Amino acid sequence: MSSESRHDEIQGQYATPRNLAMRGSFQAKYATVSWFGWLRDRIDLRESTHILDVGCGPGWLWKAWEKRLPNDLHISLVDISPGMIQEAKTNLSMLEQIEIVDAGLADAVALPHAAETFDVVFLLHVLYHTGDPRSALQEALRVLRPGGQVFVSANTLDNLSELHLLGAKAFGGPAVDPGAALFSLDDAETLVSEIFETAERYDLTDVLTCTHHEDAVGVLLSMPPGNSAPDEQRDHLAKLIREESDKAGGQLLATRRNGLVVGTKSL
Repeated sequence: MSSESRHDEIQGQYATPRNLAMRGSFQAKYATVSWFGWLRDRIDLRESTHILDVGCGPGWLWKAWEKRLPNDLHISLVDISPGMIQEAKTNLSMLEQIEIVDAGLADAVALPHAAETFDVVFLLHVLYHTGDPRSALQEALRVLRPGGQVFVSANTLDNLSELHLLGAKAFGGPAVDPGAALFSLDDAETLVSEIFETAERYDLTDVLTCTHHEDAVGVLLSMPPGNSAPDEQRDHLAKLIREESDKAGGQLLATRRNGLVVGTKSL
């Protein structure tokens, strides 16, 4: 896919938070481990930290962390979707601990910030949306101060494998997480290790028990290739998932496999 086509696909998928909300609500409803809580336990934020949130989305992360945030955080927001930027600004403006330094449209591979500006850069489930993850990580390195850290999250290829197997039967193609097929947690570990002084990896595995098959259908239709599939394939997917759920007594298991890689810039 060309960079222009990729940009158009991302803009279409994330023009509003709808697709992201579908996936987020699925995890919030069925996960036994909170992604936001798990992530916060592994990210050390201190007072007066300067943070760049690249691919900030609607800012749900910060709302979820409201009661666990130190004071006087200075945050810059970057996304390629105007709708996401606007919603993130609204959500963060309600948090007393946060000062929004700036918020604007930009690509992760060409950040509009000066070198050595930030203590922390977030690239959370972002790098599979860029055609050049290495350049995005090099940009993160550039804007980080010495000793600063980048936090990169991604899925593994077998994330939600039970659902993607049914998706492949309906849509064709490989039975793997579509984001991880472009940039996986293994890829994150490899590149962060190459570019940063140190790299630490943390894995999260959680079995979700879906009790409403419509929710599983919604997840697969919120991402490629389901989000652009014809009605015939969508109907076939719904039939497959309903049958699989019925065979299991109304419970459909889906194993979430993702994680975090933390890179530290040399002093």
